[in-house]
Amino acid sequence: MASSLIDIVSVENTSFIVIGFFTPDYHPLAATLSQNLAQFEVSHHLYAREKAQGAWGHQTLQKPSVLIKARQDYPNHMLLLMDVDCRVRGDISAITQCAGDLAVPFGRKPMKNGTALKPGTRVLLVKPTAGADRALALWDEKCRLNIQPVENDEIRLQMAIEEGAGQFSLSTLPRMFQGYETRKARPDDVIIHDSARDEAHLFGRFRKDLKQGFRTARNLASRILTGKDYRH
Repeated sequence: MASSLIDIVSVENTSFIVIGFFTPDYHPLAATLSQNLAQFEVSHHLYAREKAQGAWGHQTLQKPSVLIKARQDYPNHMLLLMDVDCRVRGDISAITQCAGDLAVPFGRKPMKNGTALKPGTRVLLVKPTAGADRALALWDEKCRLNIQPVENDEIRLQMAIEEGAGQFSLSTLPRMFQGYETRKARPDDVIIHDSARDEAHLFGRFRKDLKQGFRTARNLASRILTGKDYRH
């Protein structure tokens, strides 16, 4: 069997287990993440999955089913879902102190008339609780719906949070664990992210930097002309 279809597992002396998944084309990233976690003696199980039919968004819909499998494999452990293009650069054990059945990153998304609070799944903590199992089951149910456009698993998590009100509890991951992009990370951020999806394309990083520069210039011009930041 090809190595890209075999789970990557390392058992260390941690009270939590980092969970991730990879399709064959992401195996090199998963192997790199495994080496990175091993440096900090973090237990991890990265599940090998076949590539789903469709685009990038379809692949992300596998996240809750991977976590459901991990809950069966490690029923008494906290699980820390992490994208395979994340990296650890310090002690992350304090993440287990977060409250809630699930702890997720929440970020503000600019909207026309203000901002919206948006949950992320780049890094996500799952407690060994009945509430967490209810959340994962509902999230997985939403990820299996044939909805167009597909968007990604984060949109489906929003749907699960809305429908599952009162069935499970949520908390917000502290910034240092949220997996900020490398170029935006602060020195004390211990989990960072380098977007493999964008960098798989030629000049991906250049395009992102150019876009960020354009947004900065646009906001500056708007403040000069109107006294306010630009809004879509």
